[in-house]
Amino acid sequence: MPRPPSAKPKRVRGGIKIGADENPAQGNWAAQRWLRIPEQAALGPFLVEGLEYARLGQTRRFDFRPGLIEALVQGRMDRAYITVLRVQTFNETQWAQAVVRLAEGVSFAAKLLAGEMPPNIEEAFAPTLPALIPGELGDVKVSCTCADYVGAPSESKERFWCKHACCVAYLFAQRLNVNPLIMFGIRGLPSEDLLERLRVRRALASSTGGASPVYQQRVPGVSDIASEPLDAGLARFWEAGPSLRELDLPLGPPPVSHPLLRRLGPSPFQGAKFPLVGLLASCYETISEAARTPGPPPPPPVPEPEVPDSEAV
Repeated sequence: MPRPPSAKPKRVRGGIKIGADENPAQGNWAAQRWLRIPEQAALGPFLVEGLEYARLGQTRRFDFRPGLIEALVQGRMDRAYITVLRVQTFNETQWAQAVVRLAEGVSFAAKLLAGEMPPNIEEAFAPTLPALIPGELGDVKVSCTCADYVGAPSESKERFWCKHACCVAYLFAQRLNVNPLIMFGIRGLPSEDLLERLRVRRALASSTGGASPVYQQRVPGVSDIASEPLDAGLARFWEAGPSLRELDLPLGPPPVSHPLLRRLGPSPFQGAKFPLVGLLASCYETISEAARTPGPPPPPPVPEPEVPDSEAV
């Protein structure tokens, strides 16, 4: 005869958990949007217990990959429950369209290439593409082997959030709070691949005279020299060589004024009391002018004192 379940969940040694005082619902905007679904769909007690499970470390295994977040959550019974959250992935056509929009938006590309998730990134996906971060009921399909989920009405099972599903949602929200770019991988395109596509797209736009040029400095007499293969110079890799003294690097204004500001585009701070881009441009010009202005000539050498000729005495 099976033992009745205990009032508290069975403790898990070394379980996956969040901090005791950590609340992913107070994290970044990506984590908050992700938690919008369980907060709307789950019953209050399940939501509270799910957060408690996440803090206690009741999860034995936690894994996520394209379209799937899967965990093994230990409850009150002897056997842990298999809990799965499913998210629709984008097809290649949708990703190609999204990459074009992200590359054309200068602020999108700049923040993503810097490892940040733009807070207005959903503008690049709307209205023809699904939202990057699920935020509506039905965007995430739930399944669990617990009794609460099994006993839920069949017509609403995929939208039924038990405490184990809430626990998994909190764990993933904590991951989003640390690195929101993992959401691209859940949607089917790892963030590394996305960033590489953005770099290629912007490089092509630069080479064809697109709207987002990337300025590259050309040093006369140096940029035209073909470099020898790396393997051929390994023995003298750290040697400067005699030609270093012949290298002339004159300081002058770039052919394109303020190339970095042009690439980043308008300031995202609308309605500010001062024009941020204009202020930065003035700072860059002042620093550049100071670097190009030659300093005062060095003082003349101090003559050495004459040594009296001992033979003349």
